[in-house]
Amino acid sequence: MQTVGLIHTLEQCLNRMQTVGLIHTLEQCLNRMQTVGLIHTLEQCLNRMQTVGLIHTLEQCLNRMQTVGLIHTLEQCLNRMQTVGLIHTLEQCLNRMQTVGLIHTLEQCLNRMQTVGLIHTLEQCLNRMQTVGLIHTLEQCLNRMQTVGLIHTLEQCLNRMQTVGLIHTLEQCLNRMQTVGLIHTLEQCLNRMQTMGLIHTLEQCLNRMQTVGLIHTLEQCLNRMQTVELIHTLEQCLNRMQTVGLIHTVEQCLNRMQTVGLIHTVEQCLNRMQTVGLIHTQGSERGSE
Repeated sequence: MQTVGLIHTLEQCLNRMQTVGLIHTLEQCLNRMQTVGLIHTLEQCLNRMQTVGLIHTLEQCLNRMQTVGLIHTLEQCLNRMQTVGLIHTLEQCLNRMQTVGLIHTLEQCLNRMQTVGLIHTLEQCLNRMQTVGLIHTLEQCLNRMQTVGLIHTLEQCLNRMQTVGLIHTLEQCLNRMQTVGLIHTLEQCLNRMQTMGLIHTLEQCLNRMQTVGLIHTLEQCLNRMQTVELIHTLEQCLNRMQTVGLIHTVEQCLNRMQTVGLIHTVEQCLNRMQTVGLIHTQGSERGSE
């Protein structure tokens, strides 16, 4: 028929073959079309298969493309899926990539999500990492945040730790600050404690300073108390010194009072000695004088 010109093309020939039952399926027809060069690529073949309904979905089409080597990687396949709308979001695409093993870890998946803009901030990325269990603790999350520069200082990190409850008290927070060197001395630490109300009085602060060895003697402690006006007079200071045993006798106390000018004359000193019972009689006072 072709020879005499009754059928002008192989297309017509194959169509007729199907009509009379010589070729039973379009599959056979298309295979034959490829053989004779009427369809030059599998791409054209698959497109035609879709047109006539032999392949009902692009999914089937792409699977076939992979089988014959037209699409060499699932990556290319998924890209094509997105182009034609079979996969509507990169989210679906990445999920599929994980399923088939192209992306082996969620880590790789999230990195890709960031690259294409599905996840706009590392914050969102880390939140997702926590949800799926890649990051098991906020601790790990915050460490990562610091590494990539989302949190620029440990200060910000600790504040966040407090917000989410990883660090339950400022005490724990400050301890951590010291460990990493954000607060270099307990002095700075205690100052901060006061600012935030963890230590309500300098008294508590000084007590703590003594405990950890920042202030080695009560003498230093009392001097500091005076500086910040917790003790308003040397009188109060000396009374406290006696209470804790730094000054063992009123004699020592009075001597000190004279030194600092609280008692200006020996007269005042002796009067005070009588008041506290160190000198019992006026005679003793004169003899002593």
